[in-house]
Amino acid sequence: MARTIKILFSIGFIFIVLGLIMNFALGFKQDKQEVSKRMKLVNSAYETFKKEAKSFTTTRDNLYDNIFSELYFETLNLTINNCLEELENYEQQLDEIEKIALDLQKNCQDIYFPDKQANNKCQTFAISYEQMVNYFVNDIKQVNDNIIKYNTYNQENNTGIAPVQEYSTTKKYIDFNKDNKYEGKEDF
Repeated sequence: MARTIKILFSIGFIFIVLGLIMNFALGFKQDKQEVSKRMKLVNSAYETFKKEAKSFTTTRDNLYDNIFSELYFETLNLTINNCLEELENYEQQLDEIEKIALDLQKNCQDIYFPDKQANNKCQTFAISYEQMVNYFVNDIKQVNDNIIKYNTYNQENNTGIAPVQEYSTTKKYIDFNKDNKYEGKEDF
């Protein structure tokens, strides 16, 4: 009887060990598939992000070349409406990039990919997105500071020119990659 119990106990132990090994193997296979799927999503989303980032840079360059360069103190009240419209388009473009960035963040977080390029894309997009948002906030801050100075000057000198509207946004400086640095932020 004792021998039968030992045999049954041994067989039960073997089945438990085999079950654990099978469970581990299936879990490992599923994890590998999930990582592969996330790497493909990161690669695909990064390509879209890269195109949008290039478009953002072009838009920003155009703002500096064609809009901000026309904001003279003497004629600010005449040119500001066009500037405010362009800033609104600029912000909408950044909002579109935010959607892609949040998708990338979701697929990049809490994982280290076996592919070095996927890891680089995760790091690069986070820094780039942080810079874009902070550049945008810098640009808005500069325009609004000029508007404040313009309005103050006109009020103090009783020029009779109506105050110019500032650009309103909810965007603030961000530390998207949580490295305690605000990439792209400038102190004025």
